[in-house]
Amino acid sequence: MRHYRHVVWDWNGTLLDDFEITARITIEALAELGAPDVTIEEVRHHYCRPLSRYFSTLLGREATAADLHHLGSRYDHRYGALMHQLPLAADAVAALEIVAGAASQSLLSMAPQEQLNRLVDNHGLRPRFTLIEGFTGIGHPTKHESLGRHCRTLRLERHDTCLIGDTIDDYEAARSLGFAVILVATGMQSRARLESTGAPVVNSLREAAALFLSSRDTTKS
Repeated sequence: MRHYRHVVWDWNGTLLDDFEITARITIEALAELGAPDVTIEEVRHHYCRPLSRYFSTLLGREATAADLHHLGSRYDHRYGALMHQLPLAADAVAALEIVAGAASQSLLSMAPQEQLNRLVDNHGLRPRFTLIEGFTGIGHPTKHESLGRHCRTLRLERHDTCLIGDTIDDYEAARSLGFAVILVATGMQSRARLESTGAPVVNSLREAAALFLSSRDTTKS
């Protein structure tokens, strides 16, 4: 039995319900690059990092630097225009409240820090987290690198920390650092792909919070 004392929450696709708009922006941009028939189901099935591999799969050819620039620019423009309309996951606040009575909580995202700050404040969530971290600087850090830095800043121990996210990238980052992980199947990747990791997969954030509180590490070692 493990008694976790801290949750690191993922943001996009986990606490923030932005999968559909992210998928639709991606589909529109791919159509402009000559791939007009990509579906939402294909977006969810093929999503992965690095993004160059993900976009190459959806395009059906190797994504060029120009393709990646177009996709990134299109996403930044459309997402920035719509982001304040995006809701939290239906049970996000309830899940945060469930965990709050038993553990501290922080937020880690690969989204730009300024964007993350604005969205968190828009939803009134800042007081719930001990640390809110998004992407800063230049380059493309991995989730592994960002999670490692995040946990060092908070001085978190691997035996009492759990990450709750929605992608295989979240799983790989957490397990590479020795942290437990719970995956929720309402975000960027399909349940089947998440289950292939061997990690516990749940259908809602309430279920994720309940599993966290059960203090059972059933993740794949």
